This record gives sequence, C-alpha cells and structure tokens, in this order.
Amino acid sequence: MLEKLKYHLLRILSCKQMRVGCLAVMTAVTVAAVTLLSSSIYTVKIFDGERIYTVRTLNSNVTTVLSNLKLKSNSYKIENSDISGRTASIEIAYSYPVYITRGSEIHKIDFTGGTVSDAIAQAGFTLDEYDFVYPDPDSEITDTVYVDFTDITYVNGVTTEAIPYSTETEYSKSMSKGVTSLTQGVDGLKEIKYTEKLVNGVSVEKNVLSAEVLLEPVNEKKVIGTKVFKTSKDVKSVSALEPSKAIELDEEGNPVSYKSKMTLRATAYTYTGRKCATGVSPKPGYIAVNPEVIPYGTKLYIKSPNGKIIYGYAVAADTGGFVKRYPKGIDLFMASKSECISFGVKDMEVYILE
Repeated sequence: MLEKLKYHLLRILSCKQMRVGCLAVMTAVTVAAVTLLSSSIYTVKIFDGERIYTVRTLNSNVTTVLSNLKLKSNSYKIENSDISGRTASIEIAYSYPVYITRGSEIHKIDFTGGTVSDAIAQAGFTLDEYDFVYPDPDSEITDTVYVDFTDITYVNGVTTEAIPYSTETEYSKSMSKGVTSLTQGVDGLKEIKYTEKLVNGVSVEKNVLSAEVLLEPVNEKKVIGTKVFKTSKDVKSVSALEPSKAIELDEEGNPVSYKSKMTLRATAYTYTGRKCATGVSPKPGYIAVNPEVIPYGTKLYIKSPNGKIIYGYAVAADTGGFVKRYPKGIDLFMASKSECISFGVKDMEVYILE
C-alpha cells in the first residue's frame, strides 16, 4: 500500500514540472515575437494642412500607406517628407486642375495653391508688363479656374536686306540699230534695325527703327543702238532684184540682221538661152548654187570682204557644173559677158537672210 502511494505522488510531481517548463517556453517565445514585431512597425504621420493622420504600419511604401487613407481628395502632391528612424513625417497639399489658355493652346496644370501669376509660371510662361491676363495676376486660386493669358513680347532685331539695282536704258545714235550693250548691275545691301511685336509667339507688327546702307547698288546699264547707216536701197549693186523690205546695213555695209554668214568662192556667168533650174528666167540677182549647201529659194546678200563689189540682194535659183569641182562655190549671174570677165573669180561674203 505504501508503494502505491509513492508511485502516484511521483507522477503528480513530474506533471507539474512539465507544465512549468512549457509555460516558461511559451512565455519566452511570446516575448521574442512581440520584440520582433515591434521592430518591424513604421509610424507614418501625414499632415494635409488641416489635420494629422497617424498610421502604424508594417508597410514601408509611403504611396501605399497614403492610398489606404481616407483623405479629403485623391488629388494631392507630397510637398515635404522627413524620415527619422522608423518614423516618417509627410506633408501633402491637395491639387486641382487649372487651365491656361494661350492663343489657340490650352495648358492644363495640377495646382496646389497660389496666385494666377504662380500658375502661369508653373505652366512654363514668363509674365511681364506687356502681357494681358484674366483673372488678375495677383488673384488667389483656390479651385479649378480658367485663365486667359495673352503673351505679348517686344523684341529688337537686326537684319540685312538687298537693295535691288535698277536698269538704266540709253539710246545711242553712234551704235547700229539692233545692237545692244549691257553692263550687269549689282544689288546693294542695307542693315535694318527693328522692333517686332509678338502675340503668343506670332509676329503681328514690325517697326523699323533705322536703315543704314552698307553697300550702294550699281545700276544695270543698257545701251540700244538706233543708228541706221544705210539700207540696200542706198547702195548701188549688181543685182536687179528688190527685197520686200530694204535690208539695213551697218557702217561696214554688212547686213545688220542675218541668220548666218559664209565666205565662198564665186565665179560669174551670163545668158545661156536657158531658164534657171527653178524655172525662173535668169537675171542679175538669181545665182547658181549647190542646193545641198544652199537650198533653192534661199534669200541672200552678197558683197566682197572689202566692200568694193556689192552684188546685193540675191536668191538661190540655179545650179551648174561648177559644183562638181567646187561644191561650196557659187556662180553669180551678170548682165553681160564683159562683166563676167571683169569679175573673174573672187571670194565673196554671203549672208543668209532667210
């Protein structure tokens, strides 16, 4: 009996010791957990200009903390922030849209308070004494507002500008009619100082302050000859043909106007009893040619280089055997054999008129 009592007493004692030990372990774990938890908590104080919000959180992300608060408005800006250890102090300012109209452009900004001038500056514009603003620049903005801003700027500038040259025309009796002499002109240069008015960046007015000539223009000079020395009517020639319009001649007796000029070997022939190759009756003025060089019907003016022999106005109307030996030769019709003999063979200037 005594042995049974000893056994039960030992069991009771051993259970109590175990409970005491478990309780001690649990107490230690709890203390450690509380210590760790307290070291992870952040204290965030938010001031919105009216009240202070204090938040104790495990989240170190300020944006997340703010988003979970029931603030006066979700539109705000963080104005100041200070972090000291595990405590963060944040100042926010509620923002609202302000619309600034400049010309055809509308600029929207998120404004947290201040004057119209402050809003214009935040939009990136510079306000000066010439600008027009409504409402007044010193007006306080406390809510959404539309601002009319006319940006007026005066700028001074310097530029250079060409001075166009003029053309002076003279008529000279000492130059043959149809002859023109031209001396090229040169533009001048001037420096212009000006004031320009810009409205919203667009030029609306420019006033010239001064203009200084840096380089005088040199005018173009055009001289037109008017002198007609003589015409084919004033000259005694071998040809009996008359042009539809008198041929104007220069001081050397050469045609003033022609298409081309050649110097060719010339001989002379007279009546043979036959008509010309083109069917016309021969007479002084109708000449024989190589039609491959000078086509039939070509109108000509023929004279010697020194001007002593003037055959005059002529028409290519005939041909002859001479072209075989002298393809570029011509044969001038004369009124008599003696004239042909007197003429002989000569180099003559041939002017192609048409």
